[in-house]
Amino acid sequence: MNLLVYTVPDFAKEIKTAKDNVYILCDLGIIKTMSFGSRGKTISVYEAERFLKENAGRDFTKIVEDEKKRKKLIEESTNIVEMRERR
Repeated sequence: MNLLVYTVPDFAKEIKTAKDNVYILCDLGIIKTMSFGSRGKTISVYEAERFLKENAGRDFTKIVEDEKKRKKLIEESTNIVEMRERR
């Protein structure tokens, strides 16, 4: 039987990157996902092929780093607001 979808961790393993990097690309809409109940996000083989073809030779390091920084800033600012509200 041929594989029709990848889980995010499986796709990350296939392209030799961390699953967090793939989740970021999914959250940004660079990789389109589908959800099937409790399975979480899945990536069709067609979407995987599209992503790889359209982005061959491209380095996503900066995009992923910037998104990680942005998420960390949001998290820190949320923590600060929560601390102020507790006072």
